[in-house]
Amino acid sequence: MHDTVQRLQALRHGAISGPDGERHFVALDREAIRHVIAEWALCRDTGRWERLRSLYAPDATVQTTWFEGRADEFVDRSMKAFGKGGRSQHLIGASAIDVCGNRAIAETRIVLLLRAQVGTAQADVTCHGRFYDFLERQAWQWLLRKRVPIYEKDRIDPVDPLQQLELDQEVLSRFAEGYRHVAYVQFLAGATLTKDLIVPGSAEERALFNEGVAWLATGEAQT
Repeated sequence: MHDTVQRLQALRHGAISGPDGERHFVALDREAIRHVIAEWALCRDTGRWERLRSLYAPDATVQTTWFEGRADEFVDRSMKAFGKGGRSQHLIGASAIDVCGNRAIAETRIVLLLRAQVGTAQADVTCHGRFYDFLERQAWQWLLRKRVPIYEKDRIDPVDPLQQLELDQEVLSRFAEGYRHVAYVQFLAGATLTKDLIVPGSAEERALFNEGVAWLATGEAQT
């Protein structure tokens, strides 16, 4: 990351100029943003809390199935759950990244993996979705300013294929299809679930995309 920052500074101060320089600058921005998103997942899943905290802007906000609020509180609560044995994995896929000056939007494919107790059996939950991130460059560092998840589909499987999961269909039906089983196991664990998460193809998703366009439109170049 330090090498990328040095290259960005050199480029902005004229080490590379013209159209080729600007294209190179955008490519380096995207490289740095991908690094932030990938590092977020690794730090979150392995308990590197202070590094995770450093990836957020001071006023950043986070939304998940079980949390909505300031990023600092999200890190604190994640750390507490980790200390109690809570584990999850976030697999990061391809990102589509738009940059305008010191602001960016990144939409990233993700797979969320959870292991949980369901009755007498252990279960694995797999959820496919996207992170929609608002990012801002501050002091030559790209930081997460706002993250909104879009959960598309999920499934639940017994860890032992010879065991059968007994799911409460009434409880299961309370949750949206895209994250139904994730919410179910979190509900069983006592989590307070976030209401009105964005559903793919909804008016709320279109409004989020419009918010992203407006965020980019007010970006200003870093000097």
